[in-house]
Amino acid sequence: MKRLLLLLSICTLLTLGGCAATKKAERTDPASLLHVNGTVQEISGSEITLLLKAPEWEKASASPIQDIARRVIAKSILIEGIATDMDGKPAIVREVRGNSVRVSLTEPANYPPGTPVKLKIPKKTIAIVDFEVIKGKEKEIGRVTMEELTSALIDSGQFVVVERSKLKAVMAELQLSRSGLAGETSEQAIGKLLMAELLLTGTLSEQRGEWNINLRLVNVRSGQAVAAINMRSGLFKPSELRDSGQLPGDFDEAFLDPSWLAIRVGKTTFYDASVDRTSGYEGSKRSMRIDFHLQKGVKPLMARVENRKKRDLTLYDGIEFYARATEKMRIMAMILTSQPDDPNKIDGWMGMAIVDKDWEKIRVPFDGMVIARGWIKQGAAGYGSQSGDQVLRLNRVEDIQIGVHQGHNRDNLQGTIWLDGIRFYRD
Repeated sequence: MKRLLLLLSICTLLTLGGCAATKKAERTDPASLLHVNGTVQEISGSEITLLLKAPEWEKASASPIQDIARRVIAKSILIEGIATDMDGKPAIVREVRGNSVRVSLTEPANYPPGTPVKLKIPKKTIAIVDFEVIKGKEKEIGRVTMEELTSALIDSGQFVVVERSKLKAVMAELQLSRSGLAGETSEQAIGKLLMAELLLTGTLSEQRGEWNINLRLVNVRSGQAVAAINMRSGLFKPSELRDSGQLPGDFDEAFLDPSWLAIRVGKTTFYDASVDRTSGYEGSKRSMRIDFHLQKGVKPLMARVENRKKRDLTLYDGIEFYARATEKMRIMAMILTSQPDDPNKIDGWMGMAIVDKDWEKIRVPFDGMVIARGWIKQGAAGYGSQSGDQVLRLNRVEDIQIGVHQGHNRDNLQGTIWLDGIRFYRD
């Protein structure tokens, strides 16, 4: 029995010793990170150089978006020029080199080398500029925004994220006042106009079924890159990636962009959408052509062309295009928007215009669109979805449609409409 007790005691001591030796580093959640610990290295008047203990977090989730957010947080805990406080005393961050930080206090203070201190982590304002996307062998296919990245940065508690409506206004101002931005990088200029402290931008390149992600985190005050974030990840889910670039709406390429649905529906009552290679606006030989024969109460009720790429259109004011028809008629531009909590709940928004036999430029402002009542009654169910809460969310556009609806014209309607130069505009 004594021998057994001795063995148990030895095992216990070994276990405790092992635990002490292999104790895991304390980890925290970004949302709870208010201070970072440091040790005074040297002091000169009111300027103090600190060695910080970098916080450790649990590994990111399976989502690459969450991984990007964690890296942004880690690279921007403190940035040069930002106000903070050290042990309750106001301070300004003057220089950041890895884990070494130089701060200046408002008043000289006595901090002998080796003194432990706490440095407050201030909340920073960040603007996310749309990422450029290069896919496969294609050149730039547009710019995208990642909704989940914005949400992840907000949820971290470390940032105030600039609203995209403000980004839209700034982009417009930049176009009007480029002469006044001489000597500044575009990132710095955008950041200053947005009153942001940090700006995140970069590129996504598809390579062999993965994203090669290259991001730049820029300190707006200095115009210098705080960090470069380089990583590879699996392709994001469709819900995580939304195109904010222009529509491929000139139809001048040899092949129709795959985001357009140009199809034939029906036999007697029908429509047929295809590229016309003989006629276009302003001498162009290509346009989108929709031939149709629609009858009251017989499906299809609408002849249309549509683009089902998921989009964020918050940077635009509306959609414009050129159109003509075989006779005077009403045409309709329509966008479908979804709810973030349930993407299957979709609302249809429409704007109307009249076209005739000659090419005309049509503008449909988003703020002038109204809910499509026919969508609520039967359109949503026919689309395989449910009608939503009737809130226009331009950051969640699921489908864009342009065409002619029998209900807004005569009962037995047949003919052709041509569309060209379809694009989003910004006033």
